[in-house]
This record gives sequence, C-alpha cells and structure tokens, in this order.
Amino acid sequence: MSLSHNVSYLFSDLKILDLSSVLAGPQVGSFFSELGAEVVKIENRRSNGDPTRQWKLEVEKGSESISSYYASANYQKESIFLDLQNSNDYSKLISIAEEADIVISNYQLRVACKLGVDYETLKEYNPKVIYAQLYAYDAQDSRPGYDLVMQAETGFMSMNGHPSGAPAKMPVAIIDLMAAHQIKEAILIALIKRGKEAAGSLVEVSLYKSAIASLANQASNYLMADHIPKKLGSLHPNIAPYGDPFTTKDQITFILAVGSDDQFNKLGKTLRNRQLLSSTFDYNSSRLANRSRMNEVLQQEFGQLTFKEIDLLLADQNIPFCRVLSLDGVFKNNLAKDMILDHVIEGDAVKSVSQIAFTIN
Repeated sequence: MSLSHNVSYLFSDLKILDLSSVLAGPQVGSFFSELGAEVVKIENRRSNGDPTRQWKLEVEKGSESISSYYASANYQKESIFLDLQNSNDYSKLISIAEEADIVISNYQLRVACKLGVDYETLKEYNPKVIYAQLYAYDAQDSRPGYDLVMQAETGFMSMNGHPSGAPAKMPVAIIDLMAAHQIKEAILIALIKRGKEAAGSLVEVSLYKSAIASLANQASNYLMADHIPKKLGSLHPNIAPYGDPFTTKDQITFILAVGSDDQFNKLGKTLRNRQLLSSTFDYNSSRLANRSRMNEVLQQEFGQLTFKEIDLLLADQNIPFCRVLSLDGVFKNNLAKDMILDHVIEGDAVKSVSQIAFTIN
C-alpha cells in the first residue's frame, strides 16, 4: 500500500531518466515513481544490467526471478538495456533525455563524459533538465563509492558495535540511504527553482558529505567537547538509561529509552525501588557516571518480572521501552504492513517497502 496516493497527481507529468545503479540513486527514482512520475531506468547491456540483479540471497540463487535487493529500489520503473557505446543505443538515450525533467546519475564524472551522459552534454539537448549527480567524494575524486568504506571512513564503524567486539557496520547501506535523502531534497528544491526561473540545475551530492552531515550530535560532541565516541553497543553517550538492554524473567530482551530526569523518577516510583530514587541517580549526569550500578539495580528488578508484567507497568506510565524485534515481529505491526508495496518487475511479483513515510492533506 502506497502512502502517496493523495499527492501522486502532483508528479504525474514528470519524466525521470534514471541512469543510476545499486541503491542511493535508484531509491530516488523509486521515490518519484511512487509519487506518480514516469521513471525510465537505463541499464548497461554489456554488464547484464544493474549489479544488484545478481545480489541474491542464498535461498534466491539459481532462480530466474528478480533479486530482493533489486526489487527494494526499483519500484514501477520501465527498464531499458542499452550499450551507450553503440550509436543507435546512444540515440535512444538522447531521445529520452530530451523529454526528461530529471536525470539521476551515479556515473563517475570521467565515465559520464566519455559516454556523453554528463550534465554539460545533456543540457545541450534539454536546457531545463534537472541533473542529479551522485559522487563518492567529489567531482575531482575518481575513487568508487562503497557504503562499507564510507561507514568506516566517516567514523560510523568506529562508534558501532559492542565495546568488547570489533567495529561493526550498519546492516543496511545507511550512507547510501542518507545520500538518497539529500538527492531527493535537492531535486525538490531544484523543481521549485525551475518553477520560478524556468531554468534547469545541476544537483551534486556526495556520499562522503552525506555521511558527515548525518553525524549530528556525535560530531558536536567531538567538535565542542573533544569527545571521541567509543563503541557502546546500543547505549547512548549522552543519556542513561537510553538503549540499555535488559532481560525479563521469561528471557525477552528489551530496551529502555528514558530521556529525562522526570521519566527516570517515574520509573523508580513505578518499580518502587528506593535505590533508583536515591540521589545517586537523580540527574542524567549522575546516571551516566553510575551507569553500571544503575543497570545492575534495574536488571534485578526486571529479571523478576515477565515482559507482559513490564509492559503493563511501563506503558501505563508512558515510560519509553520496547522489545528488540526481528523483522518477522516488525511486519506484524499494522503501521509496518502499511508500508509494504506489492508490485511486478518484468513479470515477477515482488515486495518492497515504500519510500514515502508521510502524507499531505
């Protein structure tokens, strides 16, 4: 079910030429496709198309069906296989580019120029085109962009993982996804600009800078307090107990997300525990300083209760907490079910999640 039905008419006259592959760029194409735009995806005939067509799970190997990975980022696109070094195929691409409102590309600049699909070339055919270019670092840097490398190079992996374990990457290509959001936002601004000035734009987004922009409070912790974050698992460096995991009597793992002194005081009163109500844990700063002791006391309390009992206690007091769910649990929730898209790619029935997490009335 798409959440975009109430605004899809706004983009129904947009045509998008998607020259991108893998995740960040294709996610942007899918976003506009969900919003009603016509999206034409060009895939390299020489290399059998988008690399994610081959990124199949073990259970998908040997099957002729579309890979789950490819399905996740290519919603309702018309896919055309071309060899851009072939003059006839290149002419087909130009005929599409002449009519396109938006072009999305993650070609390295030197490759785009060689193939004749860079902004300077295409704007000669279509002066009002909005051309969104994704770089790994910047236009001058020819290094390829891989999410894993970005997570390592921009500090994310150094902060992620258990304190006693190795640095860990996020289980989704989070830098790609954050860059996709930057591209979407920039394109929407360029559309407003075109509406006012009747002019096209070159939109340039960097995976690296998208990652840096997303460091948020961790960046400020370093820039303002010279604090270099260490691996804390799910723990928050500024708040406690926030992300701290506990195990119930019936062996269910859950986390607390207590964001204020008042919430913690309410937690202590709900559990009727004098230690939690003592001055040792009055303020967030003191809870951070005494985190280990605080968690021992909390675990003693929670270890005597089933999750159902904890659910009744904490939910009644609006104390933030939740179970740690795997995806089979996640998609039992009706809000998650609302985000599922059922669609067809090249005759295969596939599923993905919506890029639209908003409604506009």
